[in-house]
Amino acid sequence: MYPEIISKMAFSKAHKDLLLKLYNKEITRREYDRLVQELYEPVPQPVEKK
Repeated sequence: MYPEIISKMAFSKAHKDLLLKLYNKEITRREYDRLVQELYEPVPQPVEKK
């Protein structure tokens, strides 16, 4: 993958950074998957008691 393609694939700046780290072998695919999951997983809202 070339960095130009990575720019087109990325959903956001944070995702682009992760893709570049993966491309440069700074992180493993498993770490990439976990970080993307954390990045895009909706944070559950706390339930307010009435």
